[in-house]
Amino acid sequence: MTSFNRRTFLHLGAGFGAATTVAPGLVSSLALAKLPTDRRFIIILQRGAQDGLHALPPYGDDNYRRLRPRLAIPGPGKEGGALPLSGPFGLHPALKTFHRLFEEGDMAAIPAIASQYRERSHFDGQNVLENGSGKPFGADDGWLNRALSLMQDGDDERLGIALGHTVPLILRGAAGVRTWAPSTLPSVDEDFLGRLLNSYGEDALFAEALAESMNPIVSDMSINQREARAAARGQAPVITARAAAEALLLEDGPRMAVIEMGGWDTHYGQAGRLNSLFTALDDTVDVLSTDLASVWDKCLILTLSEFGRTAAENGSLGTDHGTGGTSFLLGGAVAGGQILGEWPGLAPNALYQGRDVAPANALEGVLKAILMDHLGAPRDGVNSIVFPNSDAIWPMMGLLK
Repeated sequence: MTSFNRRTFLHLGAGFGAATTVAPGLVSSLALAKLPTDRRFIIILQRGAQDGLHALPPYGDDNYRRLRPRLAIPGPGKEGGALPLSGPFGLHPALKTFHRLFEEGDMAAIPAIASQYRERSHFDGQNVLENGSGKPFGADDGWLNRALSLMQDGDDERLGIALGHTVPLILRGAAGVRTWAPSTLPSVDEDFLGRLLNSYGEDALFAEALAESMNPIVSDMSINQREARAAARGQAPVITARAAAEALLLEDGPRMAVIEMGGWDTHYGQAGRLNSLFTALDDTVDVLSTDLASVWDKCLILTLSEFGRTAAENGSLGTDHGTGGTSFLLGGAVAGGQILGEWPGLAPNALYQGRDVAPANALEGVLKAILMDHLGAPRDGVNSIVFPNSDAIWPMMGLLK
């Protein structure tokens, strides 16, 4: 039987749910069991293919403005100009929290990053990004779920949590995970719950579920109904970030969370759309860095998208599906204040197939470094189970403090 907590029962999925069985009487032993890590890992999935050159504009590369005469972000100090980082790179001006964290040594950027996928289908690209096999539909479960299976005891559901109305592929698999999603349903008081228990106490299945729902195995979420309605409409991603932070702060709660953000497929009108999306992304990271301040030195946030976009703008003031993209690492555990990996540049002979940012940095190498060095997952298991057939891809060096 699925384990319920109080908010899960009251809001039909709006709280932390568990994907595994918790038998009566085991709650206390679960709470006392030692978690395998006190490090936190948060993935922000940007579905639709974020334009890495708009997030991390290489304003110092002469080819950048040649390829994007209308979309290029101006250099620092100019109207609408990039926030300065190092070398030829800056940040989109909406990413103010990212810039603050960079200056504090808690943010690093990785340009020209890509998985092993080299086509340009959203559907297949996202599948590869999440299944970790290196090819579309090469696995039925997610690489992060397989990593959980290496670190937690059997189907113990405490280590991972999905934030949203469905569990993304990256977290699906044999290892149990918790879930949280916003709800617009009204709250129910304790007196009503008591009357339900009296009325249906002879129904063993219902009584067990209700009793577990009233047990504070996970704290009740402190999100009011107005905020929850906004989150349900997709207008307040910061609410999801608050929920993630609250879960990750629990002493016996999850240590890894996945947050999804859509809308990054910008074939037209890119500048205005990305300004709004980057503002929402920045607000999300701001909430996480604020709410997780007490454990910030143990935190690592990674932004991921299925691939990048074309180096050149198109005729609709947008960009099309590409290859190399940009990921950001944020958190107190990050060796920040730097641009990591290789930068192939934007010269005509440097572009992949003459059109895309070249895939110079392997995403799997970044993920291996995080799993092994940040979370303590066993190296052999990461190479053979989490990312099978990837021995040739080494963990990226220099990510962590």
